[in-house]
Amino acid sequence: MIHGLRAGDRLHVLGVAGTAMASLAGLLTRLGYRVSGSDQGAYPPMSTVLEREGIEVRTPFGPGNLPGDCRAVIVGNAISRGNPELEAALDLRLPLVSFPETLRELVLRRRVPVVVAGTHGKTTTTALLAWILRTSGLDAGFLVGGVANDLGGSFALGTTGQPFVVEGDEYDSAYWDKGPKFLHYLPEVAIIGNVEFDHADIYSDFAAVRRQFSFLARLPPRRGLLLLGADSPAAAELASAAHTTVQTFSVPGGKEVPADWVAATQSSGPSGSRLGTTFQGGERPVLEGRFWGRAAARNVLAAVAAADWLGVEWEAIREAVHSFAGVERRLQALAASPNGRVLVVRDFAHHPTAVEAVLEAGSRRWPGARLVAVFEPRSFTARSAVFQDRFAEAFRRADRVLLASPAGESRGRRLPGTASLDLDRLAADLASAGIPADVLHDHSAVVERVGELAGGDERTVFLFLSNGHFGGLPEHAAALIQG
Repeated sequence: MIHGLRAGDRLHVLGVAGTAMASLAGLLTRLGYRVSGSDQGAYPPMSTVLEREGIEVRTPFGPGNLPGDCRAVIVGNAISRGNPELEAALDLRLPLVSFPETLRELVLRRRVPVVVAGTHGKTTTTALLAWILRTSGLDAGFLVGGVANDLGGSFALGTTGQPFVVEGDEYDSAYWDKGPKFLHYLPEVAIIGNVEFDHADIYSDFAAVRRQFSFLARLPPRRGLLLLGADSPAAAELASAAHTTVQTFSVPGGKEVPADWVAATQSSGPSGSRLGTTFQGGERPVLEGRFWGRAAARNVLAAVAAADWLGVEWEAIREAVHSFAGVERRLQALAASPNGRVLVVRDFAHHPTAVEAVLEAGSRRWPGARLVAVFEPRSFTARSAVFQDRFAEAFRRADRVLLASPAGESRGRRLPGTASLDLDRLAADLASAGIPADVLHDHSAVVERVGELAGGDERTVFLFLSNGHFGGLPEHAAALIQG
């Protein structure tokens, strides 16, 4: 349905204001297509991106938004049957294509796709790898599911024949295609950092998740590379599915796991960390940068290994790692109190493994500070009881925990027929382990409690953890502590 398009044709994007969809719209504009889009609402930062690219955005959804000269409608995976604009497009028999189909046919076929996948760390690894490639002199393209502080945005087209680094999302592709996006991306290089259960609204169990990643492992051509996190058992076992070169990487966190690429943290403190790195037993020069904790070190090692395969010189890799400024909403410091004693930090973590990683990183970046985790269980998986006990383990790295009911439409959101995460039980389990925990059902109560905890003499870091905007709570807390 997407063949035969040429520069100058009109394309219309349903759900254009999301990070990925707005980025795709920008890529298409730079390819010479005339792009319009619609959404229920459009807000910064992506509304700013769309305006900068000259993309007209119509809100809210409605049949009248469809351009009369539209050649194809690109449908985001958040769009479902019953959407008035989608129903009008179906009535008009307009060609419908998904986000990943469009990216594959109009962008990736002309480039060297490098697909970064895994349950955790995709956004940071994608952004860092793109930064390494571009600062080394390659005109690499990229599409990252976040705002990278160094790259000037969430996407770049790059040049035909050059690498294109894309975040390989395991979430569904469209209302008619419930398979993961990453299976569409034609990977020359595929990175699978880790495989765990997530997205309970899409996958029935862990076996279903592993099956999709095994399909990805089969996709790189013989000349390509499959790069696997050896210390994630479900990722490591995918080597047997490959028909290409396989390399593995590991950052030991206790028991050593054999791997081609191995890194160990030599030192870590407020200014960053130093990694000693080896490849197949041979030492490489030390890497230094503004990253903290084992999970961040794994992201760095994955990006470095892929860049090395793609021919980037080691000195260029080292310089890029050292200068990399990270991604928004990943251990992002929002504000400090006037005396510098209290800090508000925001992170995307919503899975127990990610919560553990953020708390470990926080303890290394702000040693000696009291870590107060403020958690919104917003995703379907987090709202269900599947990780009830794992969350109790993950939050034991915090000094105090505030459990907040989700904002807006996420309140009470869970899969039909499944039990919900019991916040009161979670708080009781934490308390029995010596971690004070409060359940706060009103966001004004969260802000009030933050104010109380910020009023003592102890150096305190508030870590706001959510995969959404948390009802603006991090910003409210930041304003509060700034006085």
